[in-house]
Parts: sequence; structure tokens; C-alpha cells
Amino acid sequence: MRRQPEFALALVRVVVGVVFAWHGFHKIFDLGLGNVTASFGAAGVPLPLLFAPLVAVLELVGGPLLMLGLGARGLAGALALTTAGVAAAPLLAGRLNFPELELPVLLLAGSLAIMLGGPGLPAVRDRGEAAPPPQQAPSKKPVFKEKPVFKEKGD
Repeated sequence: MRRQPEFALALVRVVVGVVFAWHGFHKIFDLGLGNVTASFGAAGVPLPLLFAPLVAVLELVGGPLLMLGLGARGLAGALALTTAGVAAAPLLAGRLNFPELELPVLLLAGSLAIMLGGPGLPAVRDRGEAAPPPQQAPSKKPVFKEKPVFKEKGD
């Protein structure tokens, strides 16, 4: 079987985007931002009034954009940063055990893979990313050279 690194990156990107989108939806519409803010505060996340809505909206909006591959590297970096920050706070406070870390670690690893490896081929191309040069077919038109112009001495 041939290696397909571009397809593998696209698969990781889509799955990570789906999970982030679902988590953002769950935080905003199922739990409510008030409960998420209280949960962040209890977990030891600094500035929970700021970070709870920021993380929820980033996940809800960033997940679908990541699935499409729009701004994938930067978006994956932002999602990795927020995931690491939210998971690190309770871990540093000694309130988090390993089973609760499994999902954040997987999302962090997937986000970092996208950030470092790119979105993969089946993605909507980023505007900042250069498109590969098109393959040029050899020209079949004859090439005509200009005839040299001779000037006479009196000119």
C-alpha cells in the first residue's frame, strides 16, 4: 500500500475539526456559558469569565473552518494553545487524573500535527499558501525571432 501523508493529514484535520465543533456546540448550547465558566473557575483556569466564552466560540467556529482546511495551520495552533491551557490548569493544581487528560492530549496532538504538517491535500486552499505551479505543456507554436535592423551610415 502506498503512503498517503496528505490524505492522513486531511483525515486528522477533519476528525479534530468535528470534535472541536461538537465540544463548542456542547459548551454553548447544552451546558451554557455560565456553567462552563463555573467549571473553568473550579478547575483553576485563570480568568474563567474571559476564557470560557473564548474557548467555546473558538471551538464552535474553528471546528468547521478546520474541517474545511481554511486557515488550518493558524487555527490549529490557536486550538492547541487553548486546549493546552485549559488542560494544564487543573493538572498543575493536582485536580486532574489521567483518564480526564486522554481527550485533551489527543486533541492537542492532532492540532499540533495539523499546525506542523499542514492541512493535507483535500482542503480548501489558504489564501496565504502558494498554489503549486501548473504543469506547462511544451509549446507547439513555432518561435520566430525578430530580424536584425540594419542602419545605414547616414541615419
